[in-house]
Amino acid sequence: MSCENVMIRPAVPEDAAAIDIILSTYFLDRDDLPHDSFFVAEINDKVIGCGVFEKITSSETGLVFYEIHTIAVLPSYKNKGYGRLLLERLLFEIENEAVPPVSKTIYTRTTAPEFFIRFGFSKADPALKKKLWDECVLCGKFEACAQTLLYKETGYCHSKMNGAEK
Repeated sequence: MSCENVMIRPAVPEDAAAIDIILSTYFLDRDDLPHDSFFVAEINDKVIGCGVFEKITSSETGLVFYEIHTIAVLPSYKNKGYGRLLLERLLFEIENEAVPPVSKTIYTRTTAPEFFIRFGFSKADPALKKKLWDECVLCGKFEACAQTLLYKETGYCHSKMNGAEK
């Protein structure tokens, strides 16, 4: 199957069930992100992947930043370029939405770091998770966390947090 047949578009209410099925395939959830904040990859009227980003304000540092929250593709469509297309769309949307004082660094917490590293993300100090996400501060499994923290620098503005930016 060719990536030429795919359409990456904002999700609509009718996509909710497909998004939930894709996420449940990988034991992921939406974390209260509305379905209509997602983007979906669609082939011949079938949703085969989804992705979403979130704008977050750290309560500890006050830093406002974007996180690539989720990218997931149905198993039979993996390794065919659809995840890359979803990531490119999310990065494009972030670039177009971001206005100061948003950090120029995009973060992701992932169990698939190899995917993101291929597209210019780098590993960050895991301790930074506690400075950026409240749920990491409260997590009893932090020391054994399976999620790798990655970041990618962009050119849309400058950060105000020392130490988190490169």
